[in-house]
Amino acid sequence: MKNSTVAEFHELYLQLKAKIDEYLSGSITADQLKPFAAPFGIYEQRNGLFMVRIRISGGHITLQNLRDVAGIMEQNKIGSAHLSTRQDIQLHDVPAANIFATMESCDLSGFPFKGGGGNTYRNIIASADSGFGRDSVFDVVPYVDELNSFLRKYEKAFGLPRKLKAGFFSNQSEILNAAVQDLGFVAKTSGGSRGFKVYGGGGMGRESSLGVVLFDFLPDSEVLRCAAAMTDLFYDHGDRANRNQARIRYILKRLGADEFKRLFNEYYAKTPAYASTLTAGADYAHLAEKVKRAAAPSVPENGYDSWRKYAVLPTNIELDISSVRLYVPYGNLTAAQLVKLAGLGEKLNSGFLRLLPSQDILIPLAHSSSLAEIHHSLLNDFPEIDLTLKSFKGHIVSCVGSGVCKIGILKSPEIADAVGEEMDKMLPVDTLEKVEILRTLTDHVRISGCPNSCAGHPAAKIGLQGQKKRIGEVTEDVCLFFTGLSTGEDALRLSAPATEDEFVKVADIPLKIKTLLDT
Repeated sequence: MKNSTVAEFHELYLQLKAKIDEYLSGSITADQLKPFAAPFGIYEQRNGLFMVRIRISGGHITLQNLRDVAGIMEQNKIGSAHLSTRQDIQLHDVPAANIFATMESCDLSGFPFKGGGGNTYRNIIASADSGFGRDSVFDVVPYVDELNSFLRKYEKAFGLPRKLKAGFFSNQSEILNAAVQDLGFVAKTSGGSRGFKVYGGGGMGRESSLGVVLFDFLPDSEVLRCAAAMTDLFYDHGDRANRNQARIRYILKRLGADEFKRLFNEYYAKTPAYASTLTAGADYAHLAEKVKRAAAPSVPENGYDSWRKYAVLPTNIELDISSVRLYVPYGNLTAAQLVKLAGLGEKLNSGFLRLLPSQDILIPLAHSSSLAEIHHSLLNDFPEIDLTLKSFKGHIVSCVGSGVCKIGILKSPEIADAVGEEMDKMLPVDTLEKVEILRTLTDHVRISGCPNSCAGHPAAKIGLQGQKKRIGEVTEDVCLFFTGLSTGEDALRLSAPATEDEFVKVADIPLKIKTLLDT
């Protein structure tokens, strides 16, 4: 581990390497390897290869880091990078013999492996348009980076009863996203000072539920103290005897809202105020001045006008500066495609990209004169992948499903494909109806292949949960539909099944979704 960016992890890495070597020699099984590999975000897939999860703090990734990931994939014969709904990059189909080399290369590129899986704090997420989105209160990414650095050195964050998920959100429209975190922060100001509305005890999975408000306004200087208090509370009161009841939301359920808040406040009161290491956020207005301005706008290609309506998003900088969403089919990219995306970013002089929870990518700042050129590049430089959403196939969010996941029930990507294909027939390319309904399909439909909610289906306007159900003499693949989401601050509500028996056969799902969209 010479020249490691996190030399303090050296012994942990060597311990894992020893266990991987035992697995390769046949001395231990994959199940015996899991307790050692999972805390690093490394899991066996159903095909016997491994998934290695790279934490991308706040979904913010530099173009150089994108090239680094591509190089790591090429060096270690890794077929694809998967953009997760938690703004991670998951490397799939990693041979066991290449796990340690992959880890070492990631570490040397500034992606330290500690946490990311197992009973640890997970990747801290952030609004993808934080700091430059039209409704962004202020940039929350520096707070993500500060908390990530803090928790990485906080011992209890790596010995928890189960995982802990935190997120920072830069505008009020994302309150629901904060309320489904174990610890969620929503940017707000008071008297000219920065701070956060804070939610605690939410979570997705079996028995998904919303958290409670811990602070209506927490000064930003108190973020580390708040996170440490919640980590300590979870460490002490999480159910270590029953893994299925171990998340923070079960502490809230067991105690009730008032007692949970009283307990949290008790921990908060005895937690020290940690000195902030916060660094200044990016000056997005200054960065916008540097983005490419085309000398002469390109001639738009077919589909440009409708693409601009759904893929080009306003910013808070100036009318001529927008963000551009790249729709990544299945959230999967090859090493060569990552290199080309980095090249496109460099051509635009953007410096970085943001990963979206929809498994897509955001070019943060683009001048209006370059939009036709970007559209041309997406069509012609990436002919093998649909980054402009010409088809819905591959663009409806699902978990990886039972084809990859060892605990999955249904192949959720195949269900998503069937929905996409039917929607293409119902909503032809470049029609006004397609543009109007597109964001609902791509942002508000979520398909999980089992009740674990890895796609976040209870937090979607239309959520699907895969199950097996015996119908007559046959066991059928079915989905339970979740609807009824409310995102209003005073009436937050997750989607829920109408009845526990309202199952829809896989073949009937596209029509059911179309019916829900129409109503």
